[in-house]
Amino acid sequence: MLLPVLLATAGQAAAAPNDVQDMVRAGEILPFEAIQRRVMQEAPGEYVGSDFQPSTRMYRFRFLKDGNLINIDVDARTGQRVRTKQSY
Repeated sequence: MLLPVLLATAGQAAAAPNDVQDMVRAGEILPFEAIQRRVMQEAPGEYVGSDFQPSTRMYRFRFLKDGNLINIDVDARTGQRVRTKQSY
């Protein structure tokens, strides 16, 4: 089942927390909380987790709606949504 795996990794980042905090302090990326608030207001379904890819500077947010997983990728530098992909 997919949901337990997602919940187990919810909020984990691919980068170490200190690396992410250093990027925020250096002004390289926006704080996770600010982006998360905006995405959660606009996204459909139930929030099940997120992660950060330091190589692309992208946050990926995951939601479940009607049994489908929805991934929303957001540019951590600008806070702009880059891609929404639904898995069936």
